[in-house]
Amino acid sequence: MRFLIAFLLGVTVASALVVRNEQGKVALQNPDLFQGDILGFEPGDRNVIPHQQMRWTNAKVPYVIDFSLSGSTALIQSAMNDYHINTCVRFVPRTNERNYIKIFSGQGCYSYVGMINRGEQPVSLGNGCLYRGTIVHELGHALGFFHEQNRSDRDTYLVIYWQNIQKGMETQFALLAPNQNLLLTGFDHDSIMLYGNYAFSKDRTSLTMVAKNGKRLLEPYDKSGMTSSDIQRIKKMYC
Repeated sequence: MRFLIAFLLGVTVASALVVRNEQGKVALQNPDLFQGDILGFEPGDRNVIPHQQMRWTNAKVPYVIDFSLSGSTALIQSAMNDYHINTCVRFVPRTNERNYIKIFSGQGCYSYVGMINRGEQPVSLGNGCLYRGTIVHELGHALGFFHEQNRSDRDTYLVIYWQNIQKGMETQFALLAPNQNLLLTGFDHDSIMLYGNYAFSKDRTSLTMVAKNGKRLLEPYDKSGMTSSDIQRIKKMYC
């Protein structure tokens, strides 16, 4: 009897993890968004503006949490604390600031990159996005960072299996030009801004990118927060 109960509990936990992983991947891999979760550009767009034009004034990011996420405030603030504890960046409740982020439950996870200087800008944390690592990832976009797998020096560190990528999604792996990204630190296989081994896989089981050093690439939702390299980038950009 004890064995049966333990077996059933194991099956339940495993099933829950499969569902979580599937929801988390889908939420971060919108085929209609630049690099899967970035607003403001078309997939494959090469006209990406450099980070210097997108920094938040005085390293302060005013925010509003929509009522649709009222039950997730503590989790969101925990993700913000990763920045507060390790960098000079501060997410502050909005008072009357013109430019601010509105965090709400939309269709999947997405954000603009940096401050777009148009007033309110959305950061969506919809179904499959309410994991600390995913939230830290989206806040990283809001601060001005693109994905690690799209860095201009990506091919030095990763092998891309183009044949395993969903048809039509190849542009999601397009490299940024050297003048489109700031390589503030070396490539980081554990960066919160890096997707996992199966990103945009044609069948969810075929590898799409592999580290040349053999390191396993985790999805953002499987990470607890920023690495020391991520922290250094934030400090170099804002502090």
